[in-house]
Amino acid sequence: MKLNNIQILRGISALLVCCFHFRDTINFPGSAIGDILFKKGSIGVPVFFIISGFIMAFTTQKINFSTNSFQQITLFYKRRVIRIVPLYYLLTLAAMIPGGSFLLYFYGDGLYELTHSLLFLPTRKGFPVLFLGWSLNFEMFFYLIFGLSLFFKEKRYYFIVVFFILTTILGYSIHFDSPYLKMVTNSLNLYFVVGIIFALLLNKHTVSKKWAAIVSVIGITSFILVLLSIIPIGNDWVKLAIISTFVFSFLTFDYVFHFEGNKFLIFLGDISYSLYLSHPFVEIVLKRFKIEGYLNIPFFLLKIVLVIIVASLLYYFIEKRVTHYLKIKLKA
Repeated sequence: MKLNNIQILRGISALLVCCFHFRDTINFPGSAIGDILFKKGSIGVPVFFIISGFIMAFTTQKINFSTNSFQQITLFYKRRVIRIVPLYYLLTLAAMIPGGSFLLYFYGDGLYELTHSLLFLPTRKGFPVLFLGWSLNFEMFFYLIFGLSLFFKEKRYYFIVVFFILTTILGYSIHFDSPYLKMVTNSLNLYFVVGIIFALLLNKHTVSKKWAAIVSVIGITSFILVLLSIIPIGNDWVKLAIISTFVFSFLTFDYVFHFEGNKFLIFLGDISYSLYLSHPFVEIVLKRFKIEGYLNIPFFLLKIVLVIIVASLLYYFIEKRVTHYLKIKLKA
């Protein structure tokens, strides 16, 4: 089954994060257009988390447990590392260069920051060398737990759901000083669980077009209202509910309405990982240009276009080629 609309949602989420980071470009005196439109653009990250949970469950529901469990887990980890690591390491290296700070990462606090970044471990200051990697720390932790859950075979989803619910409760109950324990017990991990639950429900149950339409209208409308700061989301559970309903709306486009989706938007989903990780570099290059007044609107659009071009190049020449090579070499 093709998940074109979930792929489109990947692209939309990555662009939201880009716009969130670029929003100051279109913040004018007396009219902060950037903040009005994209102040909540970071909401794209938990959308990614739900999609990740869904995809992991979707792609492993029919896994063959008649073979050795250890081999299955090893294969799972190989594929995740091949997918995530090459581009992230390359752009982490690139992030070490600006400002002549490259050598600072080989001793003292710089070395601490670099090693933690490469091992997907949170640091005391909260961000890795490539600051967007903080979300990959959550992703890799989720993959770690998901891989271990394969030992439980048919009961694996019970293990994952119970594990993350208990760690979240622990996080609300105890204040941890350790950056790693803060991540492990963070309620953001529940977004992965929601994705898994969606995959299990849609695999076993059929949603009527009537209810799918109602959920879609509610999900998309509420998400837009949150994005525009019309609906405040100070409560973690309200935020979880709104974002989850929004993602479920796109799932109904695939499962219920069978929309084919626009090819360009699907392509944005294909390059979303490169787009997400590389867009700060476009900002670094373009920040030397001083554009004034409402010319910043086309300048903002130029940034988005350049981000898409850079991401496309990284996707074709790094993601696809390196991934293909490593799959052959590592037999994944």
